[in-house]
Amino acid sequence: MIAATTTCAATFADDTTEILNGQLNLDAAITVTAQGETGQAASANMTGIGSANALTVDVVAPHDVTSDQTFSGSVDVQASTTATAVDGPAITTAAALGNSVSIINDNGMDADITQTAQDGSSVSATAQLNIASYAMNSVTTATASANAYDAVSYGEHNNHALRQDSGADVTADAYVLAPTGGLGNTASLIGGANGNSAQIQGYYLAPDQVADIDQDNRGDVSASANVEAGGGAIYTTAVSSANGNSVWMQNEWGYAHIQGEQDNEGDVTAETHAEIGDFDIDLVSLSSEGVGNSAIISNIGTDAYMGVDQTNNGVVTATTTFDGGAGGAALASATAFGNAATTYVCSECAATAWGSTNQTNNSSVNANVTGQMTTGSVLTGTATAIGNSATYQSITPYSGN
Repeated sequence: MIAATTTCAATFADDTTEILNGQLNLDAAITVTAQGETGQAASANMTGIGSANALTVDVVAPHDVTSDQTFSGSVDVQASTTATAVDGPAITTAAALGNSVSIINDNGMDADITQTAQDGSSVSATAQLNIASYAMNSVTTATASANAYDAVSYGEHNNHALRQDSGADVTADAYVLAPTGGLGNTASLIGGANGNSAQIQGYYLAPDQVADIDQDNRGDVSASANVEAGGGAIYTTAVSSANGNSVWMQNEWGYAHIQGEQDNEGDVTAETHAEIGDFDIDLVSLSSEGVGNSAIISNIGTDAYMGVDQTNNGVVTATTTFDGGAGGAALASATAFGNAATTYVCSECAATAWGSTNQTNNSSVNANVTGQMTTGSVLTGTATAIGNSATYQSITPYSGN
């Protein structure tokens, strides 16, 4: 690994400070294992986190941040909790990242970020909870991304120039296994996988956010959430989410703007499966979502512009299945998009969601829901598959329009 980082450099005429970061990790073999086993415990918490290249910035003064990260090889993270009984929270988390950049700034920045996960690489995360008797409140989460950018701004003007390129295969699998036991009060299960991911947030002192995005994904991306239990929780939630390319912006009281290109060539698969014996009066909520290219803006108080060209050539599949015994209510959904772009504005005064979106889908998009139970109060299923979806919405508070 080669890393060069400069902080607290001389102040230039534009009143900014420079941060320069270069990271190269070739033929990486990043392996993380977090395992815990107990009989009966008040709580249990196991966490595994692995990354090939990581940059973290937390600054107050205006900054220029330039970063170039390249990784090849593998990142594999596994976290597991095994217990007879857990009387309180049982939290199991696995997070795997190829290249990651995390920035928090207070007074504006110019960020120029390049992330490359080379072809043939792999990023995988597995989280598993094994219960013999019961776990009263459990959260089991597996997340994996080849390239990830996360920025939070609290004021001024912020420019994000982001280039993400991935040929890595990415998988995230979450399991809750209690075939002879129960899931207590609440059980939450999440499997989330991304080829390229960008999250941009702005709060407090009306920050402006302008993002120029270029995302290319060629690797296969898959996520799963799997539940097997003799008895359900009062509230059981299982979610799988897989994206070839994803950019999400949430902003308050400043201008929000995304432009650029997203191209996905890899297959995208999201699968959620639950097999629960006696789930009494419980509520079971299951969902899967697969998207080739996703771009979302949510802005409060000011205009928002969406200008992303999206091309999907990968097969996108979302599958949700439920097999239940005697019980309460089961809700199942599966949603698949080739390309999806959403722009949402909420304002008390005149504000507009506007832009120019071009979407091309050249592959199959599949959504499947299968549900069955012996007895119960409600069983519903919704499957939705859309090649291209673009939405622009402006509303005023409390009115709904």
